[in-house]
Amino acid sequence: MKKAIALLLLSVFAFSAHAEDEKAWSLSLDQTFSDKYIWRGTQLNGEGVNQGALDFSYDLGDMGTVGINVWYNLDLDNENNEAGNFTEVDYTVYWEKSYGAFTLGAGHIYYDFSERNPGLGSTREFYVSVGYDMLLAPSLTVYYDYEDVDGFYVQAAIGHSFDLGVADMTLDLGATISWADDDMSSFYYNGDGGGFTDYSISAAVNIPVTENITITPSVMYYGLMADANSDDADNDDLFEDDDFVFGINVNFSF
Repeated sequence: MKKAIALLLLSVFAFSAHAEDEKAWSLSLDQTFSDKYIWRGTQLNGEGVNQGALDFSYDLGDMGTVGINVWYNLDLDNENNEAGNFTEVDYTVYWEKSYGAFTLGAGHIYYDFSERNPGLGSTREFYVSVGYDMLLAPSLTVYYDYEDVDGFYVQAAIGHSFDLGVADMTLDLGATISWADDDMSSFYYNGDGGGFTDYSISAAVNIPVTENITITPSVMYYGLMADANSDDADNDDLFEDDDFVFGINVNFSF
């Protein structure tokens, strides 16, 4: 897995060096330190984590933008005897294009858990998304896990960015609410049927340091909803009550 990430990094940097004059490509690197790892309302790690991402995209003009993204989670504590281990690496290929005020997107995500536990293996999802450029920027994303679950997860989101008027800083506010069908709810939430599963409310302040570097402290309040079974005695840590997540992100963009 680490060799694959290293090869991808070398390939991206090699391509970007040749494409520098074309101005059609973009590259970003993210490093985030957070006190928890929350995924779709469930707590996968209740202590410190480091999460990083590499994203490379290329503008195809009238055909839209295509890109690849590699994301990882590195545990920083011994809560699950995983300190210093990569517990998850996700590989995403995606496409998006704007049609007037609408932005359409689609992609494929490969979730690799094998480095933490070979028995967990991996799973895969397709997704499609649509966003509308208006007040609160509403968007809807539909995920379909076709390997482990054979089920759907749908997330609706809104958000708005405010100019703080100080050193080009902005305040981003957002909220999400999600729904899962019978199969997804049963697999991830021990639910008896489909329904609304989780929600989040977030705030982040973007602080530009240089033209290419931005630091973003953030806070998110999340929780499970009535249709997600949060009373599973065997998974008390997974199904925590509503709580806050604090983090800080450093983004390098080129």
